[in-house]
Amino acid sequence: MPARQERLETIIESVGELPALPGIVADVLSITEDPAVAVSQISECVQRDPGLAAKILKVANSPHYGMKQYVSTLKLAIVVLGIREVRNIVLGISLFDTLQDGRVERTLAREIWDHSLRVAAWCRKLGASMRLGLQGEDFIGGLLHDIGKIVLLRQIGKDYFDLIKRSGGHGEALCQMETNILGFDHAGAAEALATHWNLPRALADALWMHHAGADRRFDDAANPNLAALVRIANLAVSEDFGEAASEPCPTCTEEAWRAFDSPKVPSDPVQRHAWLARFAGEIQEMPLLFL
Repeated sequence: MPARQERLETIIESVGELPALPGIVADVLSITEDPAVAVSQISECVQRDPGLAAKILKVANSPHYGMKQYVSTLKLAIVVLGIREVRNIVLGISLFDTLQDGRVERTLAREIWDHSLRVAAWCRKLGASMRLGLQGEDFIGGLLHDIGKIVLLRQIGKDYFDLIKRSGGHGEALCQMETNILGFDHAGAAEALATHWNLPRALADALWMHHAGADRRFDDAANPNLAALVRIANLAVSEDFGEAASEPCPTCTEEAWRAFDSPKVPSDPVQRHAWLARFAGEIQEMPLLFL
């Protein structure tokens, strides 16, 4: 049995059956697979969720897209953003909304969401700067990287909430505590959910590899660029820009930098730090567009 399937079955056995993929997400993923899909088809699908439609309009009207006139219709918003971008927004926001119910502590869920948005913003900026050609997968990889925490909060509840608090917010420490108690960590739970939902393997690999581990080699990833990008972005947010999360791990960071297939990546660690620092101010405000 493949290791991926074994991990999925272990997690389901431990925390129970994973939630189903929301209908609107399944529909949007399905129709956008067709390169000839009409904007009107996507609009009709998204309009079934007024809250989601409003968020897409908010993003389209953000300064990031530089529209001189207000984008007032969902169809125009889809044209402004592009079909792939809308697909990713629908996927990320809908999945987080679905997994946040009465069993998930709201304040902690919000902290996870805010962190994930910032990592997604870093993924988008770095992916574009390195010209990785990820076409939106960079943003969604960052947005969903910690969705395993939401799964475990939803399925386990207070015991997992207490575990996060005991870890002090340090990602690597939390992974070790999770593995000691559950037999897997939140990155494994995220990968299991992506597998359960039949999301692309490259995305599942990126979620699985956003923390280091002996069994998490970028060479094994369907898209090493995406997997390395999500890890670097998570470290950039956690290490340098005001969040108490995992301490920098030089070994796993260097491994991630080496995994990139791009001449745009600085080879010297000092240059990398300066390169990342240039993006900080620009990225800090980006997540606010999606709240």
